[in-house]
Amino acid sequence: MPVFTEESSPEMLQRASGLKEPPLPRLSSPPPQNTDRTASGSRHEVVVIGSGPAGIMLSLMLTRYGISVLPVEKVTSMIIPGQADGLQPRTLEVLRTLGLYEEIFSQGFPNYRIAFWNPGKEGIVRTAVADDVTVPSRYPHKILLAAGRVVNILERQMNKYGNEVERGVEFEKFEIVGGEWPVKVHLRDTVTGRRFGVFTKFLVGADGAHSKVREQMGAKLQGESTDYIWGVVDAVLKTDFPDIRKRCAIHSNAASIMAIPREMIESQQYMTRLYTQLEENVDETSTVASAADEAEAKARARERRKRVTLPRILDQVKRTMEPYNVEVVKVDWWAAYQIGQRVATRFALQDSEGTDRVFIMGDACHTHSPKAGQGMNVSMMDGYNLAWKLAYELLELAPKGSLLPTYESERKDIAQQLIDFDNTFASKFSQKMGGPEEGGLTHEEFFDVFHTGGGFTSGCGIEYQQSNLVKKNPVKALSTTLNLDFGLLRAGRRLINVPLRRFSDDAPCEFHDALPSNGHHVVLLILPQDFKSPKIQQKISYLTITLPQKFVQGIVEPYVIHPLKSNDDVEWSDFPKAFKEDWEWNFLGDVSGQAYETFGVSKEAGVVAVLRPDGVVGGVWDLQELAPKGEVERWLSTNLASGGTRSVL
Repeated sequence: MPVFTEESSPEMLQRASGLKEPPLPRLSSPPPQNTDRTASGSRHEVVVIGSGPAGIMLSLMLTRYGISVLPVEKVTSMIIPGQADGLQPRTLEVLRTLGLYEEIFSQGFPNYRIAFWNPGKEGIVRTAVADDVTVPSRYPHKILLAAGRVVNILERQMNKYGNEVERGVEFEKFEIVGGEWPVKVHLRDTVTGRRFGVFTKFLVGADGAHSKVREQMGAKLQGESTDYIWGVVDAVLKTDFPDIRKRCAIHSNAASIMAIPREMIESQQYMTRLYTQLEENVDETSTVASAADEAEAKARARERRKRVTLPRILDQVKRTMEPYNVEVVKVDWWAAYQIGQRVATRFALQDSEGTDRVFIMGDACHTHSPKAGQGMNVSMMDGYNLAWKLAYELLELAPKGSLLPTYESERKDIAQQLIDFDNTFASKFSQKMGGPEEGGLTHEEFFDVFHTGGGFTSGCGIEYQQSNLVKKNPVKALSTTLNLDFGLLRAGRRLINVPLRRFSDDAPCEFHDALPSNGHHVVLLILPQDFKSPKIQQKISYLTITLPQKFVQGIVEPYVIHPLKSNDDVEWSDFPKAFKEDWEWNFLGDVSGQAYETFGVSKEAGVVAVLRPDGVVGGVWDLQELAPKGEVERWLSTNLASGGTRSVL
């Protein structure tokens, strides 16, 4: 038997249990180590109330960034019954950068098509079938999967990074007390009844539509509730309806249904979600917008919802889907709801020094109908937006107070756009078909609302407005004719994915896969054809050597794309030596030509862009701005702390 010696490094053993993104560098003092996280007086950099889609996304991202975060949830179980069930393309893109897409895809049901059914002579008839995603995306489909399973997947990754949700802990109130730990959060153990207080630098309420955090902030939900009562049921069905495995918008003479195919649950049984309108006659006295007394309106609405029963929902489904037969094999969950579209008057509360200290997100700050498939998605993107801004503030990687105000300005604007779209879509869906001469809605009118809203509903067409984090300016090297939803490189929008080839190993890759969610800012240089000229080489040296050193090490990464048709036409000797030494994996070739065409970039001129940690384009400039004291450096200097002499922990 041969005798040999071997030795493994601690890092190698850690990698064996799965790779993890390293935390962001820390310039601030490390947080205290709490032996008991829920002990009275314990201190946490962030406390998150609620562990639904918004809360768990925020808690996961903060944990990955290296922040001390305490997520609490009054419910003792991990499973969330019913609620949201669809992941839109932009959300899937983000989950991919977190390494979670494969698990989501394997558990969920991908939906590519939507069928439209309308009244015929003997019941409903199919009038059209279309792509469910109407704008370019890496994922031209939705994934339909129960919110509880999505939340569990995110929570398991958070566990891998060393954090967990404290369940059975209820939020009671908060106080802004000042000092180093300026927010005191009063909590209660729902099992033992023990009351205790913890201290934090930031409190986030992701505690749903009846948010206690929002109530104590003094914020109100403004908007209206319609008078339409809807029922929703998750069930396994046995039916001869031909499109049951497609998303369907069904209008009949009886009512309207949105049918959504769902994941397999057991033994080849597939879940289907059905939203059905229940009342033909409306009751304007239960509509908050038209009621003189809001409390009375809410009471009337509650009374109407109480009259909804499961047999009534199922009977309405069967009548609406005639002449097809629908048999219910198993019911997982059902509920009744009244459509409401509201946005909170504010998303953040400041302390006496003007610093945003308390935030709300998800259903706590916007409510709407579920039929456009936005609730879980917009809520998770609230958390994704706020997480990196809180992390940079806490780690002192940004000028104090510079980033946090943009959470409300960016996400409140998106929430209002959501409400406006949902108001149109939900009202159209609730109308009877028949055309204007019959006081109804035509198929063409409904289809137009669906199609034109595709950029927003997919999440791919969302655009943030001008701010210190979004610099909008004319760019000579960009196309002026390209449709924005088709991928034009534009400040305020997410960077669309394109296929590329890594230069180092000539392997094909997707651009999004080269940009993990690690909290870094990316300076993207899209080279012109003459990139070997001394002028462009000087800019490459500045990008890869000088610029990253002006900021804290590890938070600014250069990426470079060349326009040649083959990586064989490029050599490392064409570039500064430091480019290969420090950024070998960040050099990519657009050998197919798709990147320049999709981004709308001139190959003769090239452009430079800054990408924020949430994948949003912060700014795009012509190449003369990639220079000392140019616009690229000015954008970074405005939003990031300089490298300075402080030690990185």
